[in-house]
Amino acid sequence: MIMRFFIYFLILPFLFSLGFAQTSYAAPPSNPIIKKIESRYKNVHSMSAYFYQKEIIPGYSQNMVFKGYFYYKHGDGMTWFYEYPFHKKQIFKNNKLYIVNNQIKKVSVINMGKKKGGFPPNVVEVLGNLTKYFKVEAVSANSGSGTVTIELKPLVIQRAKRIYIDFNGKNFKVESLKIITYQGQIIMFRYKDVKLNEYIKDSVFSIHFPLDYEIMKENR
Repeated sequence: MIMRFFIYFLILPFLFSLGFAQTSYAAPPSNPIIKKIESRYKNVHSMSAYFYQKEIIPGYSQNMVFKGYFYYKHGDGMTWFYEYPFHKKQIFKNNKLYIVNNQIKKVSVINMGKKKGGFPPNVVEVLGNLTKYFKVEAVSANSGSGTVTIELKPLVIQRAKRIYIDFNGKNFKVESLKIITYQGQIIMFRYKDVKLNEYIKDSVFSIHFPLDYEIMKENR
């Protein structure tokens, strides 16, 4: 049962990309903080961080928690190394999601299509173009913690009802992300040791697997 939920939660964040980038919108007058965030991430070519992910689904008594490392590199894709509750590797590259289980030597390949802009898969692209994908509902700053919080509403109707992002007010590195769906589901991420534009090995994003691995392909 836990393993089935784990695969479900790996795939779920990608579903939020539906509808984000299919229509162009004129950006409204932007808050100075929003302009700073967009400017900061338009020039980001790589990103890595330790993440803590928590999923709350109405009707389920047990919340799902995941921990691991996230890597992004422009042109190479994104990779997640999950270290809790299972050791898994997940790669998003060329519009395909690869879920790698080294224990049983199996790779599940899921065709995610060409839609872009979801959280967390294209997090850097989205942060560099916030007003293209979202209406900015609120911007607030906490002088005590030094955190800047923005509240976003997708411009195109999809599963996410509201998205909240916390940034470090000095360098605008992402600290946390919360997605609330119309179904009442809550997906939360906390990020630590965020590094921008630092070197990441190409092998982190490799989709070349040993010959004895079973490759299972499916469409979504």
